[in-house]
Amino acid sequence: MSAKDSQNIQNIRKLVGAVTKEQLRYVDCFVADKIALFMPVGGACFYALTPEHTHPSYMFVLNFDDRTSVRMDNRTIVGTHGTVSALSPGIPHQELPTDAPPRYICIMIEPGFFEEQYRSYSREKPPKFQYEFFTPSADLLPSLKRFMIEADGTRPGSEAVRSALGVEICHSLIRSLLRTPVPKDRLADRVEVNRVIEHLHGHLGDKVTVETLAEIAHLSPSHFARVFRKELGRSPMEYVQGIRLERAKKLLLAGDVSISDIALECGFGSPSYLSACFQKQYRMTPREFRKGMTNSSKRARE
Repeated sequence: MSAKDSQNIQNIRKLVGAVTKEQLRYVDCFVADKIALFMPVGGACFYALTPEHTHPSYMFVLNFDDRTSVRMDNRTIVGTHGTVSALSPGIPHQELPTDAPPRYICIMIEPGFFEEQYRSYSREKPPKFQYEFFTPSADLLPSLKRFMIEADGTRPGSEAVRSALGVEICHSLIRSLLRTPVPKDRLADRVEVNRVIEHLHGHLGDKVTVETLAEIAHLSPSHFARVFRKELGRSPMEYVQGIRLERAKKLLLAGDVSISDIALECGFGSPSYLSACFQKQYRMTPREFRKGMTNSSKRARE
C-alpha cells in the first residue's frame, strides 16, 4: 500500500468506521481531511451491507434511483430518486443487498466540522437525523463533481480547493435541510441578457421574436421580457429596432451599399419598411440622411 493509500484509508476510517480496503473494492473514494465522498461502481460497499454498523460521522446519501433500501430500527427505508437522506453519527443501520449495483453518492462529514458550519444558522446543535429525506439544492451535485475532480490531488492547490469545496458542500446540505430561501439570481439573468445582446449584434439580419430570444437566454418569454426591460430600460423588440437602425446609419454613411441591401442586412426585410422605421426615429428618410451627411462631409472638406 502506498503512502497516499495508507493516508486515505486512515482518513476514511475516521469518517466511516472500521472499514477495510477490501470492503471498498467496488467503491470510488474521494477523500479530504474532514469530508469524503463514496460512489459504488459495479457493486455494493460491503461495509454498508454489514448489519447494525455505525459511522462516527454525519452521513448524507444523494440517491440516483429508488432501489437502495436501508434497515434501521426494525423498519425498511427506501431511498427516493433525487433526494438526500441524512443520518447522524452512531446510529446502527444496514444497507440491504440488491440485484443491481446501488446508485448513489454517500457524503461523510466529520461531526465537529459539520456542527461548526451548522452554527452559522442556529445556536442549537443539529437535530438527530434518522434517515430524514430532503430535496437538495441545485448547486449540490456540481459541487460534488468538482470535489471529485480535485480529489486526485495531482494539481497544485487541490488540497486547499477540496477544503473549500467541503465547506461549500456542508452549507449546501444545511441550507437544503433548513429550507433556507434561495435569493433571486439577478446576476445570472443579467448574464443571459448579455448573451442575447451578443447574439443580436451578430445576427441582425435574422428574423427575431421575443420567443426566440428567450430561448437563447434559457428563460420563459414573459420572464425574459421583464428582465430585459429592467436591465436596459426598453423592451427586447425596441432594443432590436434600435441597433438595427444604428447599423443602417453606419452602412448609409459608407455610401457604397444600396438601401435595398442595407434593409436586408439589418433585418428590415424591405426598403419601404426600413424607410418607415428610419423616418419615424430620425424624422428623415434613409436617402435624405445619406444625402445630408454626404453634403456635410463635402462642406467640411471645402
